[in-house]
Amino acid sequence: MSPHSKTLGTLRPLGGGDPVPFMKDTLIVGRRPTCDVCLDFEDISGKHCEFKFVNGIWHVKDLGSSNGTTVNGAKINSPTGVMPEVEIGIAGHLFHLEYDPAGPASIGQNHGMMDEEIVETRKRTSLMEMAGLETDDKPVRRRQTKPPAQIERLSVDEADFEDALPEHVKKSPAKKDEGPSDDDFFNLIKDDVK
Repeated sequence: MSPHSKTLGTLRPLGGGDPVPFMKDTLIVGRRPTCDVCLDFEDISGKHCEFKFVNGIWHVKDLGSSNGTTVNGAKINSPTGVMPEVEIGIAGHLFHLEYDPAGPASIGQNHGMMDEEIVETRKRTSLMEMAGLETDDKPVRRRQTKPPAQIERLSVDEADFEDALPEHVKKSPAKKDEGPSDDDFFNLIKDDVK
């Protein structure tokens, strides 16, 4: 390393370990000795992920690794921007990338890479899916994105209302002086709840 080389960032392992200086704007991280950053662990793929310095911001992209790459605990499938306080997971190993990100002016400039490669299209997941309560067996009902053109409501004459009282209500003895009691109401709905 020449004294004139500029460090673009430092990959620091969480929990201790040797920091790795980033001297180039594109680095391959993996288990192979030919990678720019060699992490010799069994759970790390030969070519695990790639770091790219674009417009003053580091981006990480998984290279189809078997144990995945995460940013703040979320598995990534496309290039994702990484700020200094973000936790990066390479397989089961956690890191912070320390660097000084560029200001907003350089982020806004488009050098042909930001549109398709960097912008991540995230899959919409419901809160139930995130909590692990929804399975793939059930069809997922999606909420409509736009309102219907016309809301149709039936008039009172057209609608089919059940005006008839259930038989068990008709048979209950009515008290002449008191009217229906709370017990009568609870008995009425008890059968419906069963």
